[in-house]
Amino acid sequence: MFFSKPKQPSPEQIQQLTQLFALGELEELIEEANELARKFPKTAQIHNILSVAYNATGDYHAAVDSAERATQIQPDYAKAFLNQGNALANLGEDEEALNSYRQAVLIAPDFAEGYNNLGAFLLKLQQHEEAAKSFTIALEIKTDYIKAHNNLGCALMELGRYEEAITNFESAIALNPDYAEAYNNMGGALLDTGRKQDAIDSFSRAIELNPHSTEAHRQLAGLLSFASDNRLYADMKVLYRLGELTDTQRMHLCFALAKAEDDMGNVEQSFDYLKEGNQLRKVLSGYSLDADRELFRQIKSAFSMTIQQQPVTETDNTHTPIFILGMPRSGTTLVEQILCSHSKVHGAGEVAILDHGINSIEWNKHGIHSDQLQNLRQHYLSWMESLDVSEDFITDKATINFRWIGFILQSMPEARIIHIKRDARATCWSAYKHFFGGDALGFSCDLDDVSEYYKLYVDLMDFWELHFPGRIHHINYESLTESQEDKTRKLLDYCGLDWEEQCMDFHLSGRAVATASNEQVRQKMYQGSSEAWHTFETHLEPMLRQLKDY
Repeated sequence: MFFSKPKQPSPEQIQQLTQLFALGELEELIEEANELARKFPKTAQIHNILSVAYNATGDYHAAVDSAERATQIQPDYAKAFLNQGNALANLGEDEEALNSYRQAVLIAPDFAEGYNNLGAFLLKLQQHEEAAKSFTIALEIKTDYIKAHNNLGCALMELGRYEEAITNFESAIALNPDYAEAYNNMGGALLDTGRKQDAIDSFSRAIELNPHSTEAHRQLAGLLSFASDNRLYADMKVLYRLGELTDTQRMHLCFALAKAEDDMGNVEQSFDYLKEGNQLRKVLSGYSLDADRELFRQIKSAFSMTIQQQPVTETDNTHTPIFILGMPRSGTTLVEQILCSHSKVHGAGEVAILDHGINSIEWNKHGIHSDQLQNLRQHYLSWMESLDVSEDFITDKATINFRWIGFILQSMPEARIIHIKRDARATCWSAYKHFFGGDALGFSCDLDDVSEYYKLYVDLMDFWELHFPGRIHHINYESLTESQEDKTRKLLDYCGLDWEEQCMDFHLSGRAVATASNEQVRQKMYQGSSEAWHTFETHLEPMLRQLKDY
Protein backbone atom coordinates (compact mmCIF):
# COMPACT_ATOMS: atom_id res chain seq x y z
CA MET A 1 0.00 0.00 0.00
CA PHE A 2 1.48 3.35 -1.05
CA PHE A 3 0.80 6.77 0.51
CA SER A 4 1.36 9.92 -1.53
CA LYS A 5 3.29 12.72 0.15
CA PRO A 6 1.08 15.65 1.24
CA LYS A 7 1.34 18.75 -0.95
CA GLN A 8 0.51 21.18 1.84
CA PRO A 9 1.58 21.40 5.49
CA SER A 10 -1.02 20.44 8.04
CA PRO A 11 -2.95 23.10 9.96
CA GLU A 12 -1.13 21.91 13.08
CA GLN A 13 2.25 22.63 11.49
CA ILE A 14 1.20 26.17 10.58
CA GLN A 15 -0.24 26.65 14.07
CA GLN A 16 3.09 25.58 15.55
CA LEU A 17 4.85 28.36 13.61
CA THR A 18 2.39 31.02 14.74
CA GLN A 19 2.75 29.88 18.35
CA LEU A 20 6.54 30.17 18.13
CA PHE A 21 6.14 33.73 16.83
CA ALA A 22 3.78 34.60 19.67
CA LEU A 23 6.33 33.27 22.17
CA GLY A 24 9.15 35.25 20.55
CA GLU A 25 11.08 32.11 19.65
CA LEU A 26 12.18 33.56 16.34
CA GLU A 27 15.29 31.47 15.70
CA GLU A 28 13.39 28.23 16.26
CA LEU A 29 10.55 29.56 14.11
CA ILE A 30 12.89 30.38 11.22
CA GLU A 31 14.55 26.98 11.45
CA GLU A 32 11.24 25.08 11.43
CA ALA A 33 9.71 27.29 8.73
CA ASN A 34 12.70 26.79 6.44
CA GLU A 35 12.43 23.05 6.95
CA LEU A 36 8.75 23.17 6.02
CA ALA A 37 9.57 25.39 3.02
CA ARG A 38 11.94 22.71 1.74
CA LYS A 39 9.20 20.10 2.07
CA PHE A 40 6.45 22.34 0.70
CA PRO A 41 8.22 24.86 -1.56
CA LYS A 42 4.98 25.98 -3.21
CA THR A 43 3.13 26.89 -0.01
CA ALA A 44 3.00 30.69 -0.03
CA GLN A 45 1.92 30.92 3.61
CA ILE A 46 5.20 29.45 4.85
CA HIS A 47 7.25 31.99 2.90
CA ASN A 48 5.05 34.78 4.23
CA ILE A 49 5.56 33.59 7.82
CA LEU A 50 9.30 33.55 7.15
CA SER A 51 9.08 37.13 5.89
CA VAL A 52 7.41 38.22 9.14
CA ALA A 53 10.04 36.40 11.21
CA TYR A 54 12.98 37.80 9.26
CA ASN A 55 11.51 41.28 9.60
CA ALA A 56 11.30 40.79 13.36
CA THR A 57 14.96 39.75 13.56
CA GLY A 58 16.16 42.64 11.40
CA ASP A 59 17.16 40.47 8.43
CA TYR A 60 15.27 42.68 6.01
CA HIS A 61 16.84 41.37 2.81
CA ALA A 62 15.76 37.84 3.70
CA ALA A 63 12.32 39.21 4.59
CA VAL A 64 12.00 40.78 1.13
CA ASP A 65 13.11 37.55 -0.57
CA SER A 66 10.64 35.42 1.40
CA ALA A 67 7.74 37.79 0.70
CA GLU A 68 8.66 37.86 -2.98
CA ARG A 69 8.59 34.05 -3.13
CA ALA A 70 5.17 34.10 -1.48
CA THR A 71 3.79 36.55 -4.05
CA GLN A 72 5.31 34.60 -6.94
CA ILE A 73 3.47 31.51 -5.76
CA GLN A 74 0.27 33.43 -4.98
CA PRO A 75 0.13 36.76 -6.87
CA ASP A 76 -3.01 37.91 -5.00
CA TYR A 77 -1.47 37.41 -1.53
CA ALA A 78 -2.11 40.85 -0.01
CA LYS A 79 -0.50 40.08 3.36
CA ALA A 80 2.73 39.04 1.64
CA PHE A 81 2.85 42.34 -0.26
CA LEU A 82 2.27 44.12 3.05
CA ASN A 83 5.18 42.30 4.68
CA GLN A 84 7.35 42.98 1.65
CA GLY A 85 6.52 46.66 2.02
CA ASN A 86 7.48 46.56 5.70
CA ALA A 87 10.86 45.03 4.89
CA LEU A 88 11.57 47.41 2.01
CA ALA A 89 10.65 50.35 4.23
CA ASN A 90 13.16 49.16 6.81
CA LEU A 91 15.80 48.99 4.07
CA GLY A 92 15.07 52.57 3.02
CA GLU A 93 13.77 51.48 -0.39
CA ASP A 94 10.98 54.04 -0.29
CA GLU A 95 9.61 53.79 -3.82
CA GLU A 96 9.58 49.99 -3.82
CA ALA A 97 8.01 49.90 -0.36
CA LEU A 98 5.26 52.28 -1.44
CA ASN A 99 4.54 50.11 -4.48
CA SER A 100 4.23 47.01 -2.29
CA TYR A 101 1.86 48.71 0.14
CA ARG A 102 -0.28 50.01 -2.71
CA GLN A 103 -0.37 46.56 -4.29
CA ALA A 104 -1.59 45.07 -1.01
CA VAL A 105 -4.64 47.34 -0.83
CA LEU A 106 -5.25 47.09 -4.58
CA ILE A 107 -5.56 43.32 -4.22
CA ALA A 108 -7.64 43.55 -1.03
CA PRO A 109 -9.67 46.81 -0.91
CA ASP A 110 -11.08 45.79 2.49
CA PHE A 111 -7.62 45.22 4.03
CA ALA A 112 -7.66 47.62 6.99
CA GLU A 113 -4.15 46.71 8.14
CA GLY A 114 -2.87 47.36 4.63
CA TYR A 115 -4.32 50.88 4.60
CA ASN A 116 -2.96 51.53 8.09
CA ASN A 117 0.56 50.48 7.13
CA LEU A 118 0.37 52.42 3.88
CA GLY A 119 -0.70 55.47 5.87
CA ALA A 120 2.10 55.02 8.37
CA PHE A 121 4.63 54.90 5.55
CA LEU A 122 3.15 57.97 3.86
CA LEU A 123 3.35 59.73 7.22
CA LYS A 124 7.04 58.86 7.40
CA LEU A 125 7.47 60.33 3.92
CA GLN A 126 5.71 63.49 5.17
CA GLN A 127 2.86 63.00 2.72
CA HIS A 128 0.44 63.94 5.46
CA GLU A 129 -2.71 64.49 3.42
CA GLU A 130 -2.39 61.13 1.68
CA ALA A 131 -1.57 59.45 4.99
CA ALA A 132 -4.72 60.87 6.58
CA LYS A 133 -6.81 59.55 3.68
CA SER A 134 -5.31 56.09 4.07
CA PHE A 135 -5.97 55.96 7.82
CA THR A 136 -9.52 57.18 7.22
CA ILE A 137 -10.15 54.31 4.80
CA ALA A 138 -8.74 51.86 7.37
CA LEU A 139 -11.23 53.19 9.92
CA GLU A 140 -14.11 53.00 7.46
CA ILE A 141 -13.30 49.31 7.07
CA LYS A 142 -12.70 48.72 10.78
CA THR A 143 -14.17 51.43 13.01
CA ASP A 144 -12.56 50.09 16.19
CA TYR A 145 -9.03 49.98 14.74
CA ILE A 146 -7.10 51.47 17.66
CA LYS A 147 -3.78 52.01 15.88
CA ALA A 148 -5.48 53.69 12.93
CA HIS A 149 -7.23 56.16 15.26
CA ASN A 150 -3.87 57.00 16.84
CA ASN A 151 -2.09 57.25 13.50
CA LEU A 152 -4.82 59.42 12.00
CA GLY A 153 -4.39 61.73 14.98
CA CYS A 154 -0.68 62.03 14.18
CA ALA A 155 -1.39 62.83 10.52
CA LEU A 156 -3.98 65.44 11.45
CA MET A 157 -1.50 67.08 13.82
CA GLU A 158 0.93 67.45 10.94
CA LEU A 159 -1.85 69.06 8.93
CA GLY A 160 -2.56 71.52 11.73
CA ARG A 161 -5.99 70.02 12.43
CA TYR A 162 -5.39 69.74 16.15
CA GLU A 163 -8.93 69.40 17.48
CA GLU A 164 -9.64 66.55 15.06
CA ALA A 165 -6.33 64.98 16.08
CA ILE A 166 -7.23 65.13 19.76
CA THR A 167 -10.61 63.56 18.99
CA ASN A 168 -8.88 60.62 17.32
CA PHE A 169 -6.45 60.16 20.19
CA GLU A 170 -9.42 60.17 22.55
CA SER A 171 -11.11 57.54 20.38
CA ALA A 172 -8.03 55.33 20.59
CA ILE A 173 -7.94 55.75 24.36
CA ALA A 174 -11.66 55.00 24.68
CA LEU A 175 -11.03 51.71 22.88
CA ASN A 176 -7.92 50.98 24.95
CA PRO A 177 -7.64 53.03 28.17
CA ASP A 178 -4.10 51.69 28.69
CA TYR A 179 -2.77 52.96 25.35
CA ALA A 180 0.28 54.95 26.49
CA GLU A 181 1.31 55.98 22.96
CA ALA A 182 -2.02 57.72 22.36
CA TYR A 183 -1.67 59.64 25.64
CA ASN A 184 1.83 60.72 24.61
CA ASN A 185 0.68 61.87 21.17
CA MET A 186 -2.33 63.65 22.61
CA GLY A 187 0.00 65.45 25.00
CA GLY A 188 1.87 66.82 22.00
CA ALA A 189 -1.34 68.11 20.40
CA LEU A 190 -2.46 69.71 23.67
CA LEU A 191 0.94 71.36 24.09
CA ASP A 192 0.94 72.75 20.56
CA THR A 193 -2.47 74.33 21.18
CA GLY A 194 -1.33 76.00 24.41
CA ARG A 195 -3.05 73.70 26.92
CA LYS A 196 0.01 73.19 29.06
CA GLN A 197 -1.55 71.59 32.14
CA ASP A 198 -3.63 69.20 30.04
CA ALA A 199 -0.45 68.27 28.17
CA ILE A 200 1.36 67.63 31.46
CA ASP A 201 -1.49 65.38 32.59
CA SER A 202 -1.45 63.47 29.31
CA PHE A 203 2.32 62.91 29.31
CA SER A 204 2.17 61.88 32.97
CA ARG A 205 -0.53 59.33 32.21
CA ALA A 206 1.56 57.91 29.35
CA ILE A 207 4.48 57.42 31.76
CA GLU A 208 2.21 55.91 34.41
CA LEU A 209 0.98 53.36 31.89
CA ASN A 210 4.42 52.71 30.41
CA PRO A 211 7.44 53.85 32.45
CA HIS A 212 9.60 53.08 29.40
CA SER A 213 7.76 55.73 27.36
CA THR A 214 10.85 57.91 27.31
CA GLU A 215 9.48 60.18 24.59
CA ALA A 216 6.80 61.19 27.10
CA HIS A 217 9.55 61.71 29.71
CA ARG A 218 11.36 64.05 27.31
CA GLN A 219 8.27 66.06 26.44
CA LEU A 220 7.16 66.27 30.08
CA ALA A 221 10.63 67.34 31.20
CA GLY A 222 10.40 70.32 28.86
CA LEU A 223 7.33 71.55 30.73
CA LEU A 224 8.60 71.17 34.29
CA SER A 225 11.19 72.85 36.49
CA PHE A 226 13.29 70.26 38.30
CA ALA A 227 14.74 70.11 41.79
CA SER A 228 16.84 67.28 43.22
CA ASP A 229 13.88 65.86 45.18
CA ASN A 230 11.64 65.67 42.11
CA ARG A 231 10.03 62.22 41.83
CA LEU A 232 10.14 62.18 38.03
CA TYR A 233 13.86 63.00 38.12
CA ALA A 234 14.50 60.09 40.50
CA ASP A 235 12.48 57.72 38.33
CA MET A 236 14.35 58.79 35.20
CA LYS A 237 17.71 58.22 36.91
CA VAL A 238 16.67 54.70 37.90
CA LEU A 239 15.41 53.99 34.39
CA TYR A 240 18.68 55.27 32.93
CA ARG A 241 20.76 53.00 35.19
CA LEU A 242 18.65 49.87 35.20
CA GLY A 243 16.20 50.02 32.31
CA GLU A 244 16.60 47.78 29.30
CA LEU A 245 16.20 50.50 26.71
CA THR A 246 16.46 50.60 22.96
CA ASP A 247 18.74 53.24 21.46
CA THR A 248 15.69 55.35 20.62
CA GLN A 249 14.33 55.13 24.16
CA ARG A 250 17.71 55.95 25.64
CA MET A 251 18.08 58.94 23.31
CA HIS A 252 14.80 60.47 24.51
CA LEU A 253 15.69 59.80 28.15
CA CYS A 254 19.09 61.47 27.78
CA PHE A 255 17.45 64.67 26.51
CA ALA A 256 15.00 64.56 29.42
CA LEU A 257 17.79 64.13 31.97
CA ALA A 258 19.86 66.87 30.32
CA LYS A 259 16.94 69.27 30.82
CA ALA A 260 16.52 68.22 34.46
CA GLU A 261 20.22 68.61 35.27
CA ASP A 262 20.29 71.99 33.52
CA ASP A 263 17.36 73.16 35.66
CA MET A 264 19.33 72.22 38.78
CA GLY A 265 22.47 73.99 37.58
CA ASN A 266 24.42 70.77 37.09
CA VAL A 267 26.24 71.84 33.94
CA GLU A 268 28.65 68.90 33.66
CA GLN A 269 25.96 66.26 34.10
CA SER A 270 23.58 68.09 31.77
CA PHE A 271 26.15 68.28 29.00
CA ASP A 272 27.11 64.61 29.40
CA TYR A 273 23.50 63.52 28.94
CA LEU A 274 23.07 65.92 26.04
CA LYS A 275 26.17 64.60 24.33
CA GLU A 276 25.06 60.98 24.72
CA GLY A 277 21.56 61.76 23.49
CA ASN A 278 22.87 63.54 20.42
CA GLN A 279 25.35 60.78 19.64
CA LEU A 280 22.49 58.30 19.65
CA ARG A 281 20.37 60.62 17.52
CA LYS A 282 23.13 60.96 14.96
CA VAL A 283 23.55 57.20 14.66
CA LEU A 284 19.80 56.67 14.38
CA SER A 285 19.41 59.40 11.74
CA GLY A 286 22.36 58.22 9.65
CA TYR A 287 23.28 61.85 9.02
CA SER A 288 26.18 62.66 6.70
CA LEU A 289 27.62 66.17 6.47
CA ASP A 290 29.23 65.20 3.16
CA ALA A 291 25.77 64.61 1.69
CA ASP A 292 24.74 68.15 2.64
CA ARG A 293 27.98 69.57 1.23
CA GLU A 294 27.22 67.86 -2.06
CA LEU A 295 23.61 69.08 -2.03
CA PHE A 296 24.67 72.69 -1.51
CA ARG A 297 27.27 72.36 -4.27
CA GLN A 298 24.63 71.01 -6.67
CA ILE A 299 22.22 73.83 -5.81
CA LYS A 300 24.80 76.52 -6.50
CA SER A 301 25.94 74.80 -9.68
CA ALA A 302 22.39 74.45 -11.01
CA PHE A 303 21.50 78.08 -10.36
CA SER A 304 24.81 79.41 -11.61
CA MET A 305 23.83 77.97 -14.99
CA THR A 306 20.13 78.91 -15.02
CA ILE A 307 19.99 82.09 -12.98
CA GLN A 308 19.25 84.25 -16.03
CA GLN A 309 16.31 82.10 -17.05
CA GLN A 310 13.01 83.93 -17.38
CA PRO A 311 10.77 83.28 -14.37
CA VAL A 312 7.50 81.46 -14.85
CA THR A 313 4.30 83.11 -15.96
CA GLU A 314 2.44 84.40 -12.94
CA THR A 315 -0.95 82.73 -12.71
CA ASP A 316 -3.81 84.09 -10.65
CA ASN A 317 -3.74 82.95 -7.07
CA THR A 318 -5.82 83.79 -4.01
CA HIS A 319 -2.96 83.76 -1.52
CA THR A 320 0.58 85.12 -1.38
CA PRO A 321 3.17 82.86 0.25
CA ILE A 322 5.51 84.18 2.93
CA PHE A 323 8.56 81.99 3.53
CA ILE A 324 10.18 82.45 6.95
CA LEU A 325 13.54 80.75 6.92
CA GLY A 326 17.03 80.52 8.34
CA MET A 327 18.83 78.17 10.67
CA PRO A 328 16.74 76.22 13.20
CA ARG A 329 16.49 78.04 16.56
CA SER A 330 17.24 81.40 14.94
CA GLY A 331 13.93 83.07 15.82
CA THR A 332 11.73 81.98 12.91
CA THR A 333 8.89 80.91 15.21
CA LEU A 334 8.86 84.34 16.84
CA VAL A 335 8.65 86.10 13.48
CA GLU A 336 5.88 83.80 12.29
CA GLN A 337 3.93 84.45 15.49
CA ILE A 338 4.26 88.22 14.96
CA LEU A 339 3.05 87.96 11.36
CA CYS A 340 0.22 85.57 12.18
CA SER A 341 -1.13 88.01 14.74
CA HIS A 342 -2.10 90.13 11.71
CA SER A 343 -5.67 89.73 10.47
CA LYS A 344 -4.56 89.07 6.88
CA VAL A 345 -2.01 86.33 7.63
CA HIS A 346 -2.59 82.61 8.17
CA GLY A 347 0.23 80.59 9.71
CA ALA A 348 0.73 77.14 8.18
CA GLY A 349 3.72 76.37 10.41
CA GLU A 350 6.48 74.01 9.34
CA VAL A 351 5.34 72.14 6.25
CA ALA A 352 7.21 69.93 3.80
CA ILE A 353 5.20 70.92 0.72
CA LEU A 354 8.05 72.80 -0.96
CA ASP A 355 10.44 69.92 -0.30
CA HIS A 356 8.06 67.47 -1.95
CA GLY A 357 7.59 69.70 -4.97
CA ILE A 358 11.30 70.26 -5.48
CA ASN A 359 12.13 66.58 -5.07
CA SER A 360 9.46 65.68 -7.63
CA ILE A 361 11.01 67.76 -10.43
CA GLU A 362 14.38 65.95 -10.15
CA TRP A 363 16.28 69.18 -10.75
CA ASN A 364 19.63 67.63 -9.81
CA LYS A 365 19.32 64.99 -12.54
CA HIS A 366 18.10 66.99 -15.51
CA GLY A 367 18.81 70.61 -14.63
CA ILE A 368 16.27 73.36 -13.99
CA HIS A 369 13.84 74.29 -16.75
CA SER A 370 10.86 76.63 -16.95
CA ASP A 371 8.33 73.80 -17.20
CA GLN A 372 9.66 72.31 -13.97
CA LEU A 373 9.36 75.67 -12.25
CA GLN A 374 5.82 76.03 -13.57
CA ASN A 375 4.97 72.61 -12.11
CA LEU A 376 6.52 73.59 -8.80
CA ARG A 377 4.46 76.77 -8.76
CA GLN A 378 1.25 74.88 -9.44
CA HIS A 379 2.11 72.29 -6.79
CA TYR A 380 2.61 74.92 -4.11
CA LEU A 381 -0.29 77.20 -5.02
CA SER A 382 -2.65 74.21 -5.15
CA TRP A 383 -1.61 73.29 -1.64
CA MET A 384 -2.31 76.83 -0.42
CA GLU A 385 -5.77 76.70 -1.98
CA SER A 386 -6.44 73.36 -0.28
CA LEU A 387 -6.05 75.02 3.12
CA ASP A 388 -9.34 76.82 2.45
CA VAL A 389 -8.48 79.89 4.53
CA SER A 390 -9.68 83.45 4.02
CA GLU A 391 -6.46 85.33 4.82
CA ASP A 392 -4.53 86.87 1.91
CA PHE A 393 -1.11 85.67 3.06
CA ILE A 394 0.05 82.22 4.19
CA THR A 395 3.31 81.64 6.05
CA ASP A 396 5.56 78.62 5.59
CA LYS A 397 8.06 78.32 8.42
CA ALA A 398 10.11 75.33 7.31
CA THR A 399 13.42 76.85 8.36
CA ILE A 400 15.77 75.08 5.99
CA ASN A 401 13.79 76.26 2.99
CA PHE A 402 16.71 78.68 2.74
CA ARG A 403 18.21 75.97 0.54
CA TRP A 404 15.45 76.53 -2.01
CA ILE A 405 15.32 80.34 -2.25
CA GLY A 406 16.25 80.28 -5.93
CA PHE A 407 13.48 77.82 -6.69
CA ILE A 408 11.00 79.97 -4.76
CA LEU A 409 11.85 83.24 -6.47
CA GLN A 410 11.99 81.71 -9.94
CA SER A 411 8.69 79.85 -9.59
CA MET A 412 6.78 82.28 -7.34
CA PRO A 413 8.11 85.80 -7.98
CA GLU A 414 5.35 87.27 -5.82
CA ALA A 415 6.54 85.35 -2.74
CA ARG A 416 7.93 87.17 0.28
CA ILE A 417 11.10 85.74 1.78
CA ILE A 418 12.05 86.62 5.33
CA HIS A 419 15.45 85.49 6.52
CA ILE A 420 16.16 85.46 10.26
CA LYS A 421 19.75 85.52 11.40
CA ARG A 422 20.85 85.13 15.01
CA ASP A 423 24.21 85.09 16.76
CA ALA A 424 26.04 82.08 15.31
CA ARG A 425 27.11 80.70 18.69
CA ALA A 426 23.62 81.00 20.13
CA THR A 427 22.06 79.44 17.04
CA CYS A 428 24.34 76.43 16.87
CA TRP A 429 24.26 75.78 20.61
CA SER A 430 20.48 76.03 20.74
CA ALA A 431 20.11 73.67 17.77
CA TYR A 432 22.41 71.16 19.48
CA LYS A 433 20.61 71.46 22.80
CA HIS A 434 17.08 70.96 21.50
CA PHE A 435 15.62 67.70 20.32
CA PHE A 436 14.35 67.58 16.74
CA GLY A 437 12.30 64.66 15.50
CA GLY A 438 12.89 63.10 12.09
CA ASP A 439 16.08 63.12 10.06
CA ALA A 440 15.95 66.51 8.31
CA LEU A 441 18.03 68.35 10.93
CA GLY A 442 20.62 65.65 11.51
CA PHE A 443 23.43 68.21 11.41
CA SER A 444 22.32 69.49 14.83
CA CYS A 445 23.39 66.24 16.57
CA ASP A 446 27.08 67.09 16.59
CA LEU A 447 28.89 70.32 17.50
CA ASP A 448 31.34 69.99 14.61
CA ASP A 449 28.57 69.19 12.14
CA VAL A 450 26.33 72.05 13.22
CA SER A 451 29.25 74.50 12.95
CA GLU A 452 30.18 73.29 9.47
CA TYR A 453 26.54 73.34 8.41
CA TYR A 454 26.27 76.92 9.64
CA LYS A 455 29.13 77.86 7.32
CA LEU A 456 27.36 76.16 4.40
CA TYR A 457 24.20 78.09 5.26
CA VAL A 458 25.99 81.47 5.37
CA ASP A 459 27.73 80.75 2.08
CA LEU A 460 24.48 79.79 0.37
CA MET A 461 22.66 82.84 1.72
CA ASP A 462 25.45 85.02 0.31
CA PHE A 463 24.97 83.24 -3.02
CA TRP A 464 21.23 83.95 -3.04
CA GLU A 465 21.71 87.59 -2.08
CA LEU A 466 24.23 87.99 -4.89
CA HIS A 467 21.89 86.57 -7.51
CA PHE A 468 18.61 87.96 -6.14
CA PRO A 469 19.63 91.32 -4.67
CA GLY A 470 16.94 93.11 -2.69
CA ARG A 471 14.48 90.22 -2.90
CA ILE A 472 15.11 88.86 0.60
CA HIS A 473 14.13 90.70 3.79
CA HIS A 474 16.76 90.09 6.46
CA ILE A 475 16.00 90.35 10.18
CA ASN A 476 18.59 90.21 12.92
CA TYR A 477 17.06 88.36 15.87
CA GLU A 478 18.89 90.33 18.54
CA SER A 479 17.86 93.63 16.91
CA LEU A 480 14.25 92.46 16.80
CA THR A 481 14.24 91.80 20.55
CA GLU A 482 15.78 95.22 21.22
CA SER A 483 13.70 97.28 18.75
CA GLN A 484 10.49 95.32 18.46
CA GLU A 485 8.19 97.99 17.05
CA ASP A 486 10.66 99.39 14.52
CA LYS A 487 11.56 95.94 13.16
CA THR A 488 7.93 94.84 13.15
CA ARG A 489 6.86 97.89 11.13
CA LYS A 490 9.59 97.23 8.56
CA LEU A 491 8.58 93.56 8.41
CA LEU A 492 4.93 94.37 7.75
CA ASP A 493 5.88 97.00 5.19
CA TYR A 494 8.02 94.49 3.27
CA CYS A 495 5.09 92.06 3.20
CA GLY A 496 2.68 94.75 2.01
CA LEU A 497 0.66 94.69 5.23
CA ASP A 498 -0.84 97.63 7.10
CA TRP A 499 0.13 98.19 10.71
CA GLU A 500 -1.96 96.33 13.29
CA GLU A 501 -1.28 96.82 16.97
CA GLN A 502 -1.92 93.17 17.83
CA CYS A 503 1.34 92.28 16.08
CA MET A 504 3.07 93.76 19.13
CA ASP A 505 1.05 91.42 21.37
CA PHE A 506 1.89 88.25 19.45
CA HIS A 507 2.13 86.27 22.70
CA LEU A 508 -1.64 86.62 23.18
CA SER A 509 -2.40 84.77 19.95
CA GLY A 510 -4.27 81.51 20.47
CA ARG A 511 -2.91 79.82 17.34
CA ALA A 512 -1.27 76.42 17.56
CA VAL A 513 2.54 76.35 17.45
CA ALA A 514 4.18 73.02 16.65
CA THR A 515 7.86 73.77 17.16
CA ALA A 516 10.47 73.58 19.90
CA SER A 517 9.63 77.23 20.67
CA ASN A 518 5.93 76.66 21.35
CA GLU A 519 6.27 77.74 24.99
CA GLN A 520 8.49 80.76 24.35
CA VAL A 521 6.20 82.42 21.81
CA ARG A 522 3.35 82.44 24.31
CA GLN A 523 5.39 84.89 26.40
CA LYS A 524 6.32 88.51 25.79
CA MET A 525 9.47 89.19 23.84
CA TYR A 526 12.57 89.01 25.98
CA GLN A 527 16.25 89.76 25.50
CA GLY A 528 19.28 87.78 26.54
CA SER A 529 18.44 84.35 25.12
CA SER A 530 21.41 84.62 22.75
CA GLU A 531 23.76 84.61 25.74
CA ALA A 532 22.59 81.27 27.17
CA TRP A 533 25.45 79.37 25.56
CA HIS A 534 27.93 80.98 27.97
CA THR A 535 26.81 78.57 30.72
CA PHE A 536 28.25 75.67 28.71
CA GLU A 537 31.16 77.60 27.21
CA THR A 538 33.90 75.27 28.50
CA HIS A 539 32.34 72.41 26.52
CA LEU A 540 31.98 74.39 23.32
CA GLU A 541 35.57 75.33 22.48
CA PRO A 542 35.75 73.41 19.16
CA MET A 543 32.45 74.93 18.02
CA LEU A 544 33.46 78.42 19.12
CA ARG A 545 36.76 78.19 17.24
CA GLN A 546 34.95 77.24 14.03
CA LEU A 547 32.50 80.10 14.42
CA LYS A 548 34.93 82.83 15.48
CA ASP A 549 34.61 84.61 12.11
CA TYR A 550 30.82 84.37 12.01
